Amino acid sequence: MVSIFVNPTVNPNARLGVRPFDETDPIRLWSGASVIEIEAIIRALYRQVLGNAHVMESERLVSLESQLTQGDISVREFVRKLAKSELYRARFFEECPRYRAIELNFKHLLGRAPESYEETTYHSHILDTAGYDAEIDSYIDSEEYDRVFGEDTVPYYRGHKTQTGRQLVGFTHMFQLLRGSSASDKNLISGNVSRLKQAIFTNTPSSIVPPTNILSGWRPLTDANRLVANVLGLKYERATSVQSVSTATPAESELDFDRQRQYQGLQALDKAPIELCPGFSDDEANVVIRAVYRQVLGNAHVMDSERLQIPESQLKRGELSVREFIRCLAKSDLYRSRFFDNCYRYRAVELNFKHLLGRAPSSFEEMKHHSAILDGDGFEADIDSYLDSDEYQNTFGETIVPYYRGYKTQLGQPLIGFTNMLQLLRSASSSDKDPASNNHPQLTRSIIINRPYGIDRPRDVNDILRDVFRPKASSLASIQEAKARSEKMAAEQALRQTIEEQSQQIRRLQQQLADLRPFAVIGATQLKSDWGPSAVSGSLDDSASLQQQVDLQTAQIAALQAQIADARRYAVIGEARLNRWRSRIYRG
Repeated sequence: MVSIFVNPTVNPNARLGVRPFDETDPIRLWSGASVIEIEAIIRALYRQVLGNAHVMESERLVSLESQLTQGDISVREFVRKLAKSELYRARFFEECPRYRAIELNFKHLLGRAPESYEETTYHSHILDTAGYDAEIDSYIDSEEYDRVFGEDTVPYYRGHKTQTGRQLVGFTHMFQLLRGSSASDKNLISGNVSRLKQAIFTNTPSSIVPPTNILSGWRPLTDANRLVANVLGLKYERATSVQSVSTATPAESELDFDRQRQYQGLQALDKAPIELCPGFSDDEANVVIRAVYRQVLGNAHVMDSERLQIPESQLKRGELSVREFIRCLAKSDLYRSRFFDNCYRYRAVELNFKHLLGRAPSSFEEMKHHSAILDGDGFEADIDSYLDSDEYQNTFGETIVPYYRGYKTQLGQPLIGFTNMLQLLRSASSSDKDPASNNHPQLTRSIIINRPYGIDRPRDVNDILRDVFRPKASSLASIQEAKARSEKMAAEQALRQTIEEQSQQIRRLQQQLADLRPFAVIGATQLKSDWGPSAVSGSLDDSASLQQQVDLQTAQIAALQAQIADARRYAVIGEARLNRWRSRIYRG
């Protein structure tokens, strides 16, 4: 058997599968182009905008092609109308999930992949508010399109090259979208599932997997250790010169990766605090305002129409301090609608800690304290409890913009706050307005059991063995004690139910006695008796035991029943006497 090995370092472009794209020059429509040249440009436009999908002759936009041939429209307008056509819309919008459609628009119209969560949410907002045509225009009319392609250049794939001013993460994302020169975006195998959603949400680079390409002559070599690890569900560790497989659960492996990514991302937060000093200029005030929005709104995008114009103006005139500006923003509908009305209770509390104090809650008592404020005094009082606290005043004062500080160990703060902050602070570019998490609380388990990351403390082997081989006598004793406690609780519950039933009976008997009293008094007067309802002795004492309360109420019931029996006898006489008077009056 003969195997062919091609050194991947000889031609990196061939290894990554992008050589066909690098060897093709951009196509441009020059003035005075021939019909054959225009036909080549039209084919390139279909191939780029439709993602290399095959176009039948009956699907071609003949009228649009004629306008380009006659010079009535530019290449950019041809791209715009093709992207707005039913041909494009049916393939890459109506049958695609939202984020898959957006990432394909980036690929087809700008020649790159989306680089951040903010870019995808921006275009998602355009789709929600302005519609599909406005979404297409946002790409074609952008400064980026005009600078790169202009009016006459056919868009081409450029995101697989590093570029000045662009994030490096877009380079890795493009390889998830650009699978080969013969691949088509109308791919029934992938099911039109978004390829970048997870990487965009977590702000992590995509893995660069070279596409299998016969022309490139390179395939990744099979790693036997990795293959065994995948089959057995083990953690694979590879060093520079040593390969080893260590046992670990997939959840632990993912957690280790998340922690490493968090530590690296937090380096971007090591900046000097932003302070609004006396005698500030308008530019300095604008820097502070942007920093406040970024901190208090959890790095979420804020449109110009959502900004608080009046508090911003008051801050620039010196009528508001930084702390009071934060108070206005945290109490606004902008903040409340994002981080209170649509959030679970404990998620709202932990975000308030993060946005206003720059740390995560350290204990269940802190969470319970602010939950009690929300129940008793309301949302605005809870916001004041953070901003008026000694901790805020000592850390930020009136002029400093709050910043994330809980990921550093601090004097006087529990160490668990450090790990809790890592749960809230995923990366320097992440946003707290994250639909991936569905606004679920991130710290509930770790706060309740008081353990970092909500992981129980490992137990010693001897401790486990003692539990396993514990003598049966102690087990029987504990079972008997539990049974006795259960019986006691059941007896107490029965006594409480009896007390409640007796209380209801006493109220009914007292009402009956009150109803009989008028007739009974008349009857007693007729018989010249000194009868009258007497007060029942014995008042209910809360300090008495449950059984004593039952006995006292039993005596009260017996006394009331005796009084009702006497009252009924006198009431019969009184009612008869009263009826005789009525008959005389009516006859008279």
